[in-house]
Amino acid sequence: MSQHQMVTEDFYKYQVWYFQILGVWQLPAWAADHQRRFQSMRFGFILVILFIMLLLFSFELLNNISQVREILKVFFMFATEISCMAKLLHLKLKSRKLAGLVDAMLSPEFGVKSEQERQMLESDRVAVVRMRNFYGIMSLGAAALILMVPCFDNFGELPLAMLEVCSIERWICYWSQYLFHSICLLPTCVLNITYDSVAYSLLCFLKVQLQRLVLRLEKLGPVIEPQDNEKIAMELRECAAYYNRIVRFKDLVELFIKGPGSVQLMCSVLVLVSNLYDMSTMSIANGDAIFMLKTCIYQLVMLWQIFIICYASNEVTVQSSRLCHSIYSSQWTGWNRANRRIVLLMMQRFNSPMLLRTFNPTFAFSLEAFGSIVNCSYSYFALLNRVNS
Repeated sequence: MSQHQMVTEDFYKYQVWYFQILGVWQLPAWAADHQRRFQSMRFGFILVILFIMLLLFSFELLNNISQVREILKVFFMFATEISCMAKLLHLKLKSRKLAGLVDAMLSPEFGVKSEQERQMLESDRVAVVRMRNFYGIMSLGAAALILMVPCFDNFGELPLAMLEVCSIERWICYWSQYLFHSICLLPTCVLNITYDSVAYSLLCFLKVQLQRLVLRLEKLGPVIEPQDNEKIAMELRECAAYYNRIVRFKDLVELFIKGPGSVQLMCSVLVLVSNLYDMSTMSIANGDAIFMLKTCIYQLVMLWQIFIICYASNEVTVQSSRLCHSIYSSQWTGWNRANRRIVLLMMQRFNSPMLLRTFNPTFAFSLEAFGSIVNCSYSYFALLNRVNS
């Protein structure tokens, strides 16, 4: 395995491993039949758990349809689990195409050609690993706090606002449901961590490829001898081919993010509104400190969840918008007519920045989208709070 492949593996290896445990990632062609059957069983198990969770949340929602506060308590986790279901089904249905992401990243075509390019890749690898660890610790901490909250309430309620299948006043019934909530919550929490961190990793890898192309275009030198025109023509063609490979990889990344990411943005509005409303009704003086802490941490996790994808997508757009300027910054004035014509064609190709779009073609993942989601959530909360005050 080359140095490039070893470094690149850090972008995704633990996440793909967990996807394989869930049974949503394509097995290699040499996998035995019993491995494929076992993978289907694992996928079936997690799918059934998610389906039961959504069913119980739905029943609880219908039972409290006239009580705003109870409805929002259900939405606290219901919307998150809808997002998890979208991620799980999308990964399973598109597993054959998405497996090409790993092959593309490990391809020698995306290998480094200079020490500066190697430093770029290493810098982003470190950033990806740190973000994954930070996000993972924060998310698992929020999940643990959700499970621990009943301990501070003398076990008077269950961790999640689901339909209670039997009275929790009975000891065995309470702990059976508590165990079920724990079994449901933890795998889906790790699924969120895995999906969001690998989405961020893919976007960072895509950004690095654009940074490399910018660097290579800026380094195109002057013509000193007649044969230099041939060398520059070859380098220009290599850069054009490299850009085409980046575009194909960007299409795969967009396929990975587009569906689940769009659902996540819509669900995040529900979660943010319900959390804001919940916090507005709490008071430390009334002994709600631990509940407020749980809600605040979960709110931060949800904001971080959508921010990392919007931020990384925005960076891809920013780097792609630099391509036109980078090729214009090269020393093209002394090149022959044929090379200048290639430059013109490439500038026309680079003129449209790369956008990672949602289901709505006019709405892309970006920092502007993140700001829009936060503003929209606060507006809905203010309206809800005014209506119910």
